[in-house]
Amino acid sequence: MRRSFAGAIALSCLLAGCNPIIPDETVHLTSTISWPLSDVLMTVAAVGILYVVVDPLAPNWEIHETKLSDTSYRIDLRKKRITTGGDGESIDLFHRQAEQIAAQAKAPGYITLSWNEGVDSEFPIARRWSRGVIELKAPATVGQQ
Repeated sequence: MRRSFAGAIALSCLLAGCNPIIPDETVHLTSTISWPLSDVLMTVAAVGILYVVVDPLAPNWEIHETKLSDTSYRIDLRKKRITTGGDGESIDLFHRQAEQIAAQAKAPGYITLSWNEGVDSEFPIARRWSRGVIELKAPATVGQQ
């Protein structure tokens, strides 16, 4: 779906630059405001391409977990290359994922062993990353308080 939408936008961009294909029409918004049809098509195409590239409905962070042992897990987070925010969410997402891991393992909680953040200077656009290691707390036994 996304590729066909991007292809349609690219085709309309090409067509907007070709005056023989697009009629020399004017779009009249009001009696005093009007735009050439080619300008309207180029604007629509540019907005469509921007929407496809930014994809504002997609999650800002990819989350991957790796089981290191029976009780410890590494949680890796990588941010999208082009976003409209979300720089400070990684720690909240980390804790949410850690709580989910603890709940699935029926552990009473977890301890954060390490936490790092940084930026990978990848071509063409750098990406933020965050990484942490947790250890699940052992269930309390009957004799412990």
